[in-house]
Amino acid sequence: MMTLVKKNLPYISFITLSLLIIYQLLSRNEIVLSGQTMGTTYSIKYIPKNFSLKKLDQSKIVNEILEEINQQMSTYITDSEISNFNSFSDTLWFDISPEFAEVVNTSFEYYQLSNGLYDITVMPLVNLWGFGPEIFLNKPSQEMIDEKLEFVGQDLLEIEGNRIRKKHPKVQIDLSSIAKGYAVDRLMKSLTYEDIMIEIGGEISTRSNKKDWKVGIVSPSLQNSQNDIEEIISLNNLSLATSGNYRNYYFDKSQSFFHHGINPKTGYPITASLGSVSILSEKSCMDADALATMVFAMSNLENLEDFLDSKSINSILIFLTKDGNYQKSFTGSLRKNN
Repeated sequence: MMTLVKKNLPYISFITLSLLIIYQLLSRNEIVLSGQTMGTTYSIKYIPKNFSLKKLDQSKIVNEILEEINQQMSTYITDSEISNFNSFSDTLWFDISPEFAEVVNTSFEYYQLSNGLYDITVMPLVNLWGFGPEIFLNKPSQEMIDEKLEFVGQDLLEIEGNRIRKKHPKVQIDLSSIAKGYAVDRLMKSLTYEDIMIEIGGEISTRSNKKDWKVGIVSPSLQNSQNDIEEIISLNNLSLATSGNYRNYYFDKSQSFFHHGINPKTGYPITASLGSVSILSEKSCMDADALATMVFAMSNLENLEDFLDSKSINSILIFLTKDGNYQKSFTGSLRKNN
């Protein structure tokens, strides 16, 4: 049965409450699972072929997968694989799980495609600017940034099979730009329903037989507390990921704006008129997740849209214009349909 929080209810009341929820799910023929993971939330919606209590609750499978990935790739868990590697101040080979190795290997594709602007070794800079697990006190000085830049660069990382090595003992990695997409893909492989949508922290993948999954892309405004929608799309048998500057940010004492997207070459938060980029991928949610971060990191690239078209990257770009409005642009196959 579905997991419910008991509040000292009598046993009979607990059963009755459970059955009411099941009845509601039956009436709309759609099962919903939700919870917290990877420092954010997840939501899974699916339509079972035949209703049964056994098939209804997939939360055990979901929790096991998410706990495993967290233990491998979360920098907020002190004894996770990634935390152990980051604290390993040596250049010897370090054994990792096959799943961890798969994600790191995949990240090199986007590092090369972006000419180094997508870079998982940006972790020291993320911490320095106050967007990681470490305690943040003040905006960093140029001297502090230059010091960190000495050991930022994915060419300082080597991977061979299920082991990884730093070429500089202070190298640290951050997989937050790709791990959520990977987790969505893992869940999608395990939950084989014909109509299902899986979302973790805004990274989404769907499988569709009869269901038309509608997804809204929010306006990238700092004042958009109501999550006003800028674009609605049908996301069927595709993955979607969005990266932007409007969720994780702060203002310093002089009211200068800083957000979590860090340029690994300059060491500073990215400044550009691009409010958000949403990527649609036929390949995987991991692909969409990494591409969204990569494209946002390339915001200042001249002829960005031409580059995306040349690589057949399907994106929705939302720019902030000088008059304070938003302007949408489409690349890849989306350009032809809009």
